Amino acid sequence: MILEDSALAKDIKILAILVADNQKRLDGYRAEFKVPFPLFPDEKGEIYMALKQPNVPSLLLATIDGKVLMYHKGLITDFDGLVKEIREASKTK
Repeated sequence: MILEDSALAKDIKILAILVADNQKRLDGYRAEFKVPFPLFPDEKGEIYMALKQPNVPSLLLATIDGKVLMYHKGLITDFDGLVKEIREASKTK
């Protein structure tokens, strides 16, 4: 998994929200790509709208009480750089 070997694994949990997808498609996606973290369907786009229509894909790092620490828009092209950014942002919580 993305962070399972890092010190961040104890503090950060990954989940995905798939906009306009249903549970059946989500289950197929999980099986095809062997996704090791929870996936949640947002069939009606309610979460998407509540987040003010973020770019897709996007990554949001937030505390359990909802404080946004980091937001990444678009595809991840520099994974090592992203992990470094996550580490820095998680220090500010």
